[in-house]
Amino acid sequence: MVQPRTRPLCCGPPFFDASAMKTDAGQVTDGDITIDSNHETPDQIAIAFQDDPPTTEDTAAVSADPVEAAPVAEEPAQPAKRKRRSDPTEAVKSAIAKQREAERRADAAESKVQALSAAGAPTPPETQTAPDPVPPSWSRFKEMPGVPKPDQFTAYEDYSMALAEFVSDAKQGEQRAAHEQRQVAQQQQVQLDRWSKTLDEARQTDPAFDDSLNLDTPMSMPMQHLAMESPQGIEILKWLSAHPDDAQRISTLHPAEAYREMGKLEARLEAASPPVSGPARVVSSAKAPIKPLGTSPPVEDPFEITDDLSMDEHFRRMNAADRQAGRL
Repeated sequence: MVQPRTRPLCCGPPFFDASAMKTDAGQVTDGDITIDSNHETPDQIAIAFQDDPPTTEDTAAVSADPVEAAPVAEEPAQPAKRKRRSDPTEAVKSAIAKQREAERRADAAESKVQALSAAGAPTPPETQTAPDPVPPSWSRFKEMPGVPKPDQFTAYEDYSMALAEFVSDAKQGEQRAAHEQRQVAQQQQVQLDRWSKTLDEARQTDPAFDDSLNLDTPMSMPMQHLAMESPQGIEILKWLSAHPDDAQRISTLHPAEAYREMGKLEARLEAASPPVSGPARVVSSAKAPIKPLGTSPPVEDPFEITDDLSMDEHFRRMNAADRQAGRL
């Protein structure tokens, strides 16, 4: 007896009924499984709970041997449902994979939109840093010592007058200091110009002048000043270049002692230099002065300082005069 041919269960409609599920906006619940999504619709989430469709091989096998497929129709549909519910992990994994793919596409689209917006937006102009404000000219008076303070006066008028007087005195002091600096600079420039002229004349007189000098000769500031101011400055340079040990000793002395040693050196060189030839001095033909009568003979001052004194004698007489006057 041939049994009637029945439709196999795998070829029938899917067991899952999406209409039987509870749905909300982006949320689907099937039994004890609930999936939320911000990108998938409820219908798209419901697809994750459906069973996979039968493959081509299964369909061909059922069509080739309908007799063997008949017992399948006698089996209830309940075991397939139990199989789907006994392994809910696959449905969850599939739903999560689709959700993540949708999120990835949304993020990629958002990044592309941001890139296009950034490319089309105008570039903001570069802001230039403003320079630091220059403090007012009167602010320097606030840092000076002795500036009047408001708490030192009982009346504001007294404070304002004292402050105005302080500022006026400070400005006058600054002007005097600037004037003195200009004078010192001018004097130094005149001294340097005169010294440069003296060196040029020495080179013209002695072509080997530069070769006779030792550029490594130590000379302190007092030694340089006296050499530039002395009429024997060229000879002093030559002597110091030829005697570097004495030059080293003098350069380490106190300025007063250095001036004294340089004065001695100047006197020795001046005495050793030959007299300058020139026209003979004309003696006056006038009569000798009349000697006054009844006067005491002139007394020589032992502390008198003249230009023909040596440096040692000059300092000796100055110290003796100071001791006699009680200043030492």
